[in-house]
Amino acid sequence: MVIDVDWSDVWIEQMKKHLECGNKKECASIWEEKESAKQFWEMSLRNNQQRARDVISGLNITPESRVLDIGAGPGTLAIPISEKVKHVTAVEPSNGMIEVLEDNMADYSRGNISIIRKKWEDIDIEKDLDGPYDVIIASFSLGMPDIRKAIEDMLAVASGYIYLYWFAGNTSWDEHSIEIWPKLHGTEYYITPKCDVLYNVLYQMGIYPNMETFTLGRTETYATLDEAVDNLSSHFSLKNNDQKKILEQYLEKKLKKENGNYIYDARSRRVKIWWNILDN
Repeated sequence: MVIDVDWSDVWIEQMKKHLECGNKKECASIWEEKESAKQFWEMSLRNNQQRARDVISGLNITPESRVLDIGAGPGTLAIPISEKVKHVTAVEPSNGMIEVLEDNMADYSRGNISIIRKKWEDIDIEKDLDGPYDVIIASFSLGMPDIRKAIEDMLAVASGYIYLYWFAGNTSWDEHSIEIWPKLHGTEYYITPKCDVLYNVLYQMGIYPNMETFTLGRTETYATLDEAVDNLSSHFSLKNNDQKKILEQYLEKKLKKENGNYIYDARSRRVKIWWNILDN
């Protein structure tokens, strides 16, 4: 007997369980404070400049391209891309990220970036956007509750390529959360849907994309255990000092120690999924 699976429903259910487990914060809410967003940008400069160059070299862009960057953050991609294209529209809901992005636009003299201060799922594609866009990119920003609707909205404003970056299999972050979440919140941790679900959603939509997996090698270095705890607390949705103590004890055991620093190994398998809408 053939069992039909609606993969968009699988995504919706997995994302719902992820967001509901123990007051799990939405990704956007983590970056409301400018200081946290600034730390993210500075870490990107230290560790991810090569990744940004690799991403940009793999985009089908020209000096006349109009690019839509969904979940632009502090401008990790939008800033360097804007140097090579006509215009970038950056969609970003987090106040802290927007403040840092605006600072970076001023520092790098980027006048060809416009910002839409919304989540992608809250966008009115007719009122908020000025499509079509030659290139649409969503780099590790696919935490939308309904991925099929999100992709349909991308298709509605696309005239060329769509590039999606997401996770392939459990990340080190997932593994840590699975282990410590019950101790912090008294409930099981549910991971986000991964690229297998995403690919099947696309397939059921009649989209047959290119796929490429890779390892993103990133480590985070902290001078003290307190610094590590402070930086990671928001990701674990800590509410009180008892939870902070549990996390401190956990990180003391789990983080690698090197030259007096605490090293968090955040390497994981990722996937690039892309297609030209004219080919599908």
